[in-house]
Amino acid sequence: MKKLVIVILVSIFCLTQNIFSLEKNRNYSDTIAFIKTLNSNFIVKELDTVEYKSYKYPIYKISYNPQKENKGKKYLIISGVHGNEPAPVYAIKDFIISLNNKDVKRKDLQIDFILIVNPFGFEFNQRYNGNNLDINRDMTKLKTREAQILVNNFKPKNYDKVFDFHEANASGFFLYCYGVKNKKISDNILKELAANNVVFDNKYKDKILEVENGKLYVPLYASIYMKNKETVTTGIFYANCKNSFTFETSKNINIEERKRIIKIILKFIIENA
Repeated sequence: MKKLVIVILVSIFCLTQNIFSLEKNRNYSDTIAFIKTLNSNFIVKELDTVEYKSYKYPIYKISYNPQKENKGKKYLIISGVHGNEPAPVYAIKDFIISLNNKDVKRKDLQIDFILIVNPFGFEFNQRYNGNNLDINRDMTKLKTREAQILVNNFKPKNYDKVFDFHEANASGFFLYCYGVKNKKISDNILKELAANNVVFDNKYKDKILEVENGKLYVPLYASIYMKNKETVTTGIFYANCKNSFTFETSKNINIEERKRIIKIILKFIIENA
């Protein structure tokens, strides 16, 4: 029994040492430094801090066209939940900077951005957080500090729509459409992407669900399965924000093309959604 305990402790120690001996691929502080240059179109709020040994990461919410009174629409855009999915982070960062240099066109629309949910994973280019846990499978149990921060600072009734950006090992772009209510917007986004020569996936499978022409439709009968996955989007969906969308760019194409696709979607959201 003592030998077994020693083996387990050594294994845990080695795993911990391995995580913190990883080589950094990116610098979180440098990536988010632009928030200091944002003008009066934005308000930046530090939600909380995530710490792993010597690593300390503040997580920010960037609010575009913040409404003094809750009379208009309010959207939430999330990215960087998985650290090895960088294209959404870079594309959304570019998009925010572009908004900084333009007049606000839709005065009744506020968009909140949580740009990097998983700073540790982002820096070390790994899917999981610093405790080797998947934040995107933790919206019920809330074992991860990152998921706790999202839940503690998110009030579903405040958001009309939520857009969560990810990347997948797929042949092309696809999106998750949750229920009939969201079909129109999903179809319009796909139509806009098709007009811009974006290649769609037709092969990706998520258990019982399959992509068709870039759309993975989640009907009511499959909703319990989706809930059990405990993803960020489905967690928000079941927290009473039914207008939730997940976008998946393909890791198998170059990052500039992935960024281009994401920027087309962002432009559509701010102009037409």
